[in-house]
Amino acid sequence: MEFKNEIADFISDGLGGITIMERQSKKIVYADKLFQEKYGDNVIGMFGDDVYLWLGDCPDIPEDGCGIEWEWIDTDNRKYYKINSTLFTREDKKYELHYLTDITEYMGLNRDITKYMSFFKRLSGFQTAVLEKLSSTYYELLPMLADYFMTNMVYFVMQREEAVDIISYSKMGNTYSNDRISMNTDISGIFAMKQDTDIEFTDLAGELKEVFALSGSKEGSKFRMLCGGEVSGQKYGVYLSVWPNMDYASMKEQVLLSVIRLYLENGLMREKLIYASEHDHLTGLYNKGKYLAMLESEYPNLNSIAILNFDVNDLKTMNDTYGHEAGDKLIIKAANSIRKVLTNKIHGYRMGGDEFLMVACDVSYEEADRLKERWEQELERLNSLADGVNCVMAVGLAHGSKEYRLSELLEQADKLMYEDKKRKKKPGAVIR
Repeated sequence: MEFKNEIADFISDGLGGITIMERQSKKIVYADKLFQEKYGDNVIGMFGDDVYLWLGDCPDIPEDGCGIEWEWIDTDNRKYYKINSTLFTREDKKYELHYLTDITEYMGLNRDITKYMSFFKRLSGFQTAVLEKLSSTYYELLPMLADYFMTNMVYFVMQREEAVDIISYSKMGNTYSNDRISMNTDISGIFAMKQDTDIEFTDLAGELKEVFALSGSKEGSKFRMLCGGEVSGQKYGVYLSVWPNMDYASMKEQVLLSVIRLYLENGLMREKLIYASEHDHLTGLYNKGKYLAMLESEYPNLNSIAILNFDVNDLKTMNDTYGHEAGDKLIIKAANSIRKVLTNKIHGYRMGGDEFLMVACDVSYEEADRLKERWEQELERLNSLADGVNCVMAVGLAHGSKEYRLSELLEQADKLMYEDKKRKKKPGAVIR
């Protein structure tokens, strides 16, 4: 049985989108209902070049009758067409037949599918990377967040009883900064921010504004809360600096946010169990007990190591003249200057009283020297704050490569620190 006529009628009348032109003159000799609705009832008899914009983009049609398939975009009406074109001969005349199919919705769906496939591939890679580092420190996560969400600055803010610790990461300089401020009602407002609303720099509480400013933020800067929560009474939040081309869409993906929360909350819970035993209560730096443990387990086995020995000048004078509360402020400022430069391979310790230590793992001497310079800059910046506390610290730097002897490096750092202390002492002051 032959069904050519029925098929032709169905395509022409049911689906529509067929037009025929005389090859030589380009005169339209047939236009089905769809073409007549689109171009007018009198389109038959017009010249195709005058009516059909798409005709100018039509590739050469083979003479063998095989036909071609091509695509055309109607930019004015935001439409996407697939066009099948062929040649045929009737009564010694050649004709062009063009069949247009509107595939706009299909292309939109295809773009969506491609978009989501790309998203899930990217998400899967991020999940794998995060879970591989699940037992690592917060420092490992922040650069990953900056890359994934396409921002320049990431802030991790966490409550520690009566204090708030802030770890900042700058993608531009690939640098970290650590700060500690006192917890109060105004500061606690940062944890109540909405995730889908911009946070203005000017709306930050005073001490938070100072910390964010030291990290490069300024009036006009904006932030978005990525996620937040509470673990064992400790509140936390992650904040991204609003940046051109930042990936806002991914910030709403709950699967992604769940992975980030898992990483952070796992770290907070693990840290909660051992924090008090490893940290100095006043400053939040590691304590001497943690240092002694690292001295046995990790520090003897590095490729290279740098030790910076610190001593705070005039602590006894501050205690005797203004009281121990003023002395504590001096100690806290000294600790904050050290905290500013800490990373996952740079550790800070309060050894007791006015003595501090910093240990940098697997760094060259040049990197250690730059670390010392950066610490000096951070101390200078902290001293520029109008808080009435001027902190002067002596420092000695010793560096060693394998096979180094820790005892010799500690002795060298202590000697250099003492020489620096003599240079910085006030006239008539006693070196302690």
